[in-house]
Amino acid sequence: MIEGHHLIEEALTSGAFLDQIYATEEQSTRYPASLTTVISHEVANSLGETAHSQSVFAVIKMPEGVLAYEQLGQSLLLLDGVQDPGNLGTLVRSADAFGYHDVLLGNGTVDLYNDKVLRSMQGSHFHLNTYHVDLETAIPQLQALGYQVACTLLDPTAQDLRAYDLRVKGKWAIVLGNEGNGVSSRIAAMCDVKLYIPMPGSAESLNVAIAGAIAMYQYPPTREIEH
Repeated sequence: MIEGHHLIEEALTSGAFLDQIYATEEQSTRYPASLTTVISHEVANSLGETAHSQSVFAVIKMPEGVLAYEQLGQSLLLLDGVQDPGNLGTLVRSADAFGYHDVLLGNGTVDLYNDKVLRSMQGSHFHLNTYHVDLETAIPQLQALGYQVACTLLDPTAQDLRAYDLRVKGKWAIVLGNEGNGVSSRIAAMCDVKLYIPMPGSAESLNVAIAGAIAMYQYPPTREIEH
C-alpha cells in the first residue's frame, strides 16, 4: 500500500499494476472512477501513516522480477544489511537520480515495502529494478560477468575513491554495508577493491546513505550495456 498523491501518480505514470485506489470523496475526483473506492474520513485516518495524511491510498501489485544476471545494467548498487528504512529509501532514490537501474538487496536489509521506506523512496522504486539476493552467491556471478565489485570501507588498505577509476572494466558494482558494522568481513573479502571517502573534518564516519550518494555520483554510468 502506498499513500499520497505523489506516489500514486508515480505509480500510474510508471505503469505499475494498480489494484485499487482508496480515497475520501474530496480526493477521489483526481482518479478514474473505475479504479477508485470512496472511503470515509474515519477509515482514511486509520489507514494513514503520516501526521498530515492526504486521505488517498492505493494498493499496488508487488513486482515478481526474477534476477537474470546477464540482463543487469552497467552500474549496480549492492546493499549488505542496511537496516534503517530512511537510509534504504534514500539510497534507492539516489540510485534513481544517478542512473543506477539495478539495486540488489542483500540478506538483513530492511523490507523494501516498509511504509517508511516507501515514503523515503518517493516513487523511485517504480523507476528501477530491485532484487533480493544472497550477496555471497551474487558477487562471484557478477565478477564472472566482468563486473568489478567495490565496497566502501574504513580500512588502511582501502583506496581513495577520487583516485581510483572503478569503471575501468566497463561494468561495476558498489557494495554498502550496515549502519553500525559496515560491510561484513565475508563480503568485503570477496570484493575486488576497497574504497574510502576522504573526510577532512572530525566526524568518525558518514551516514551510509550519504556515502552511497557520493560513491554513485563519483562513478556515473557512461553507457547502456548491450545484451
